[in-house]
Amino acid sequence: MDLTTNFPVPGDLTLKAGDASIVTVLRERARLHPHKRVFTFLGDGETETETATFAELDSEALRIASLLSEAGMKGKNLLLFYPPGIAFISAFFGCLYSGTVPVPAYPPRKNRSLDRIRLMASDCDAAAILATDEITRSLERNFSGEPGLASLPWISSDNKKLPSAGFQVQEPDTARLAFLQYTSGSTGNPKGVMVSHRNIMANLRSLQLHMQIRPEDNNVHWVPQFHDLGLILGILEAIFSGSHSIIIPPVVFISNPLTLLKAISRYSARLSGGPDFSFNHCADKIHPEQLSGIDLSSLRVLFSGAEPVRMETIEKFATAFESCGFRRQMFFPAYGMAETTLIQTGVPLGEEPVFEAVSAAGLLKNRIERPAGSNDIRYIACNGKPNTDTRLLIVNPDTLEVCNESEAGEIWVTGSTVTMGYWGKQELTAGTYGVSPAGKNDPIWMRTGDMGFINDKGLFITGRIKNLIIINGKNYYPQDIELSAEMSHPSIRKTFVAAIPVEDNNRERLAVVAELGRTALRDKTHEAVIDAMAAAISSDHELKAARIVLVKTNSIPKTSSGKMMHREVRSLLLSGKLDILAERYFPDEETETVLLEESGGLPEFITGWISAKLNRGLPVDTGLSPGVYGLDSLRATELSDELKKKYGIEFPAYRMFEDLTIKQLIDEAEKLPGRA
Repeated sequence: MDLTTNFPVPGDLTLKAGDASIVTVLRERARLHPHKRVFTFLGDGETETETATFAELDSEALRIASLLSEAGMKGKNLLLFYPPGIAFISAFFGCLYSGTVPVPAYPPRKNRSLDRIRLMASDCDAAAILATDEITRSLERNFSGEPGLASLPWISSDNKKLPSAGFQVQEPDTARLAFLQYTSGSTGNPKGVMVSHRNIMANLRSLQLHMQIRPEDNNVHWVPQFHDLGLILGILEAIFSGSHSIIIPPVVFISNPLTLLKAISRYSARLSGGPDFSFNHCADKIHPEQLSGIDLSSLRVLFSGAEPVRMETIEKFATAFESCGFRRQMFFPAYGMAETTLIQTGVPLGEEPVFEAVSAAGLLKNRIERPAGSNDIRYIACNGKPNTDTRLLIVNPDTLEVCNESEAGEIWVTGSTVTMGYWGKQELTAGTYGVSPAGKNDPIWMRTGDMGFINDKGLFITGRIKNLIIINGKNYYPQDIELSAEMSHPSIRKTFVAAIPVEDNNRERLAVVAELGRTALRDKTHEAVIDAMAAAISSDHELKAARIVLVKTNSIPKTSSGKMMHREVRSLLLSGKLDILAERYFPDEETETVLLEESGGLPEFITGWISAKLNRGLPVDTGLSPGVYGLDSLRATELSDELKKKYGIEFPAYRMFEDLTIKQLIDEAEKLPGRA
């Protein structure tokens, strides 16, 4: 199907193919079905705190668009700072209605580093910040003293001024830039993916066909709205297909994953999903006695994307919730990325996930071979095939020659969902987009940086070329973690820190290898160095390492030009060939939390919780920060939720990453009002 000039529109709307945009679709649905609900927001995971019909969303978008037009924002890039909810959706479409380019961003926390936002604002030439009144009041003063941000004006979308009489929504040129999607993770080199209106329409149609999404469907989503998965599938697809999207705030899902299953059951949802970690999270945190009345039999699609699809996870989830009517064929492994708007491939609906058993040793040489024995087996998930005009190619990343079926290589993609490139980065765009295999004059392909192979069943992902670590569905760039680690203690040799991905208990986790300077080799401070590294990684990235390793000077390999050889470091670590001075494991497991007796208090609960959840039940030093024991965003959210349930206090999760010792955390918590 050639979508270059004539891409499809929703089948239930009589719109001219090739001319319509998502703006056209929303306006048409508001005209035809003004009272049909399109979004329901469950603020606490259960209560309907906000709803929007097509007409209400159209009206709000029109009002905000008029504000932006009067402010002279047409054609300019705007940072969007919004909490989860329908206000973000209205603001996003207000930008599209006015010809302004929205740049979704996670609002920075008050009194936290603004480096990520400053770099993003500079990279995209942001003209202003669009936000709610509450976020504006909270953050505007922080920005006033920050170079590069102080001059940015704030525009509140809460301004209830009626649209100007002369304002008219301009249907955008489908080839024009619609929004910028920043790839999550890096603070050092932010990359704004340029998504056109044509990209949006082509990918939404691809999603609709892959997942057979219908106007009568209820679908439940929790993935953050500034993430490409949450934005494209959770929000824009509902408008495109005319379906109903029920949205749960990410922090609510993380603290209580049962809310997701309850929402699926309550609304008889047909579609939901998330990254691989979210299914482990449900199976680990939801107990069988909580499943009474939960019915998952309405599901037809439980998509798994944004992380490698693991056979063990699927088996674990399917077994845990089989009694609720869940079946393995509801799983929908898929592959995609921001650079292709979202989805590239998906499996046939209603079929059980397929896993290919290949030789682990062979994969190290990018060969697809049969396993030599039980210790040589690696199971790789099939992520299905593309549809519409998307095509794939497997290419040797070094020679750029097309691979044969027995080889794994880099995945290249072409089609109408491939985006326009990276904002302001011509060299990077040229090296990624519009490339051609060796010996062929075919410059239509985009390099994904992911490795895989294709057979008659579909696409299989085997790894990554690009230095990227994906944990709990979020991208982390090694250089960011490496900088945090090397700055954490003076004994660490600068630029000789390697952050690498490792497999642990069937999940991708982080390992950090750091060289000590020569003068520190004989010091007895190795444990203090590891403490400092763990705390810095926790504080800066809300992340827990699986393993922190200190090695002798000149142990870490680099290229002749001084670049870190991450894959070689990983190989040396896993093969036991590094000259290790000291190391610490941070297992992804917990002991049973001790139930406090009535005589127990808040200090005992917090120290007991950190011991059980982060330190394998061993005593903790309250003079250290919780980050020393590997506190991450998942655990911080869980502790915050536990404090609210047990003691009635609101202790925000982000506060636990702000240079507090455990004792200071306890002292601050004891001063909060509302203790039960």
